[in-house]
Amino acid sequence: MLPSVIDVGEADFDQKVIQASQDVPVVVDFWAGWCRPCLVLSPTLERLAQEYGGRFVLAKVDVDANPDLSAAFAVQSIPTVKAFIGGQVVAEFIGAQPEDVVRRFVDDLLPTRADELALEAGQVRESGDLLQAENLYREALAADQDHQPAKLGLAALLAMRGEDEAARRLLAELPPTEGVRQLDAALELRAAS
Repeated sequence: MLPSVIDVGEADFDQKVIQASQDVPVVVDFWAGWCRPCLVLSPTLERLAQEYGGRFVLAKVDVDANPDLSAAFAVQSIPTVKAFIGGQVVAEFIGAQPEDVVRRFVDDLLPTRADELALEAGQVRESGDLLQAENLYREALAADQDHQPAKLGLAALLAMRGEDEAARRLLAELPPTEGVRQLDAALELRAAS
């Protein structure tokens, strides 16, 4: 596991930011030692990285030592903070911000309790424990009644058990994504048989 705060440069950016962000959000602080707003923001970011104990990684990029990274990510003003999830920039801000704003920024990156429960339910389902998976999906929906992955997962389990009407009710509450359309088509096919 990576430490909560790391220094990153051009040589290891891909590994420590892009690849690492597949597993955990990585917040990149583009800064310089001569930049007063950077010196105000950095301690806040570092304190939050320690406080959150590995739920995200803070990667610090010195723009003077890494001009190609600054150019690649269109950093024109510092401090610039960019959040990476799944190898992509998903959020960013420019300039020193108060701690409550930075905390909200970080909180918005982290999986919710419902996200964690739905992910666990999917893993449990793959292992074959359908009852435990159902309980976890229902717990996720208790935490967030509109959690789409939990609704779709629960609908799929209900359909597997032949509870088609209950599955359809859940599907009706979801936007028509590929997974929803596939499950709905399977239920229609079964009803036509």
